[in-house]
Amino acid sequence: MLYVGRPAYGQAGTTVSLFRLLEDGATAERVDVTLGKSSVNTIEIVSGLGEGDQVILSDTSAWNDYRKIRLN
Repeated sequence: MLYVGRPAYGQAGTTVSLFRLLEDGATAERVDVTLGKSSVNTIEIVSGLGEGDQVILSDTSAWNDYRKIRLN
């Protein structure tokens, strides 16, 4: 099982969009992630991410219209 810190939004048993960092470390792309069981601080990843993937957990709703973002 794979767990990450609980994102700013998203409930157990739902699918959310998260930004996953690309290998260059300066770009992130939106991916659909299915969430499983949750606790106060962590949530299970059912699908959409793999071990070692890094994601942005803060609120990214300001960028809902974008598939990729560049990080500074």
